[in-house]
Formats: sequence, C-alpha cells, structure tokens
Amino acid sequence: MPESSLIMKVFPHWKHFLIAPLLVAGLRAETIFWSNDPQKVNQTSIGQNMDSTFQFQLGAFTAGFVPTVGNISQWTAHWVSADSVSYNPTTTAFEGSFNLTGNVAPFTVGTGAYVWGRSTAANKDEWILFRKATWTWPNASSFPPGFHDWNAAAADQVIIGSINSGGTPFLMKSAAIASYAQWAVAELINEPRNAASQDPDLDGVSNLLEFVFGTSPLVPNAATPTPLSLVVVSGQKFLQISIPRRIDHPATLAVEVSGDLGQWNSGAAHTVTVEDSAAALIIRDLTPYDPANSKRFMRLKATLP
Repeated sequence: MPESSLIMKVFPHWKHFLIAPLLVAGLRAETIFWSNDPQKVNQTSIGQNMDSTFQFQLGAFTAGFVPTVGNISQWTAHWVSADSVSYNPTTTAFEGSFNLTGNVAPFTVGTGAYVWGRSTAANKDEWILFRKATWTWPNASSFPPGFHDWNAAAADQVIIGSINSGGTPFLMKSAAIASYAQWAVAELINEPRNAASQDPDLDGVSNLLEFVFGTSPLVPNAATPTPLSLVVVSGQKFLQISIPRRIDHPATLAVEVSGDLGQWNSGAAHTVTVEDSAAALIIRDLTPYDPANSKRFMRLKATLP
C-alpha cells in the first residue's frame, strides 16, 4: 500500500511551526533545516552588515571535488545547488528547509554538504563557504524519514570567510573575492592595454599574473615575483618555486618544469606541492638537480576560470 504521512517539527529559532508533508503517495524524503541563529551580527569583509544581496545555497561539489583556498577558481564549475534562500537583514538570518527526495549525484549518501553564501557587488564579490564534518547527504529512502538541523554556528570547516560559534563579535563574516574583470576596472582604469595577456608597464609580468600576485599592472616590479631556490631533500637538490598569489583573486595556476626550455611538463609525475595554503603556494621539481640533470627550469602559467 502507498505510504503517506504528515510530520510536524518545531524549529527552535524560527517564529513559526513548519509542517512538512514528507511522505506523499509513496514518496520518501529526508528534511534538512539549514540556517543561522537570528539576531546575530553578520558582516562583510570590511565590517559592514550583510544585506539582502546575500544569497545562501545548500549544495555539494561534483566528482569528488574538495574546495580549498588553492582551487577557488574551480568552485563554481563544480558546484551544484540543492536549495537557495535570501539573507534577511531584518532578522539577520537565512532560513531554509529542503526535502531530499533522491540521491542523484552529487547528493549521494555520505557526500559532504556545504553552505555557500555570496553577494555580488560592482568591484568585488563577498563569499563564505562552510560545513560541519557530519553534514553529509543522508539516504533519501530511509524509513522512517529523518530531520537534520544544520546550523551555521556548528560549522567546524570554514573554507573561506569566518564563523564564531559563540556569535561574538560576529557570527559570520564573508571574504572579498574579485574577478579579473572587477580587478581590471579598478587597476587598469583608462589603460587601453587591459587584456589579461598584455603588459602595460613592460616589466615582463602580464596583467593576469599581476592580478594573481596582487601587484600593480602599471608599476614595474623591482623584484622577481616568483623566487626560485634550491632545497635539499634526502641528500638531493631540487629546484623549488614560491608563488605569492592572492587567494581572493581566482585563477587556475599550473607550474611546469623543463630541462631544456623546449619540453615543459606539469602534474603529479613531475612536481610536488610543498604548501598550498592562504599564506603560500610552494611547488618543488621532482627531478633532482645533479650532474645528470644540470639544467632545470620552472615556470608559472595562469588561466582564468
């Protein structure tokens, strides 16, 4: 016989009762309540209160993609939203209720769920992305159906932005993210050579790399922006490059290595990532610098998402 049910839940910090018909004509569903506590301070990167331009999405990333500060430029391409709500500046909260009726990828059982808040402005965007380790997509066919209460204050993994579980001096704070186009409007105003590949200050660093490094595209750089060094690992010397990137300027970076300046290679078979954090990106060559390999070169390539 077809199953049907009516389940009522009181969501503690909501000002109403939520009645969710979860099982209708044999349809099962898991209900996910996702929100932040109201009447808390939530700010942008410059300390202004979040406003109604903020949208919060509950979702997941595709194909096992794990978001980090190092791959921000790829987030949008891998993101799939399950539910979306607007931020209410009066209650200072977002409140969503989502009925998961199936486990089609990327919402497969056990896959990590995230909350992504975004606001778009003329010269930059504001982002906050967070989750809790236990926020994983449940089995939509479970019976009896379950309720899941995912609150921002419980987040223990904040990939970008900030969250204070106690709510002071703020609960949530977003981080500024600028696209190349937004950056170019501010940094290359009235400059006709504003394409990513161009170099108006003639310092050998393209506009795109100036964007990545956070340097001025109109002032020649005095020092090499990506210093190379020789490091010793297990008694062998290797070439290593340090990249002073701006994580709030999304671009896809690839480090290539060569022994002759003709054939260039990249990837896990040729390089190893020593550090990939908000502070630094450091890549090491996997071919030792020795008499058999007396010439080793490294270079950085950047592409826009």
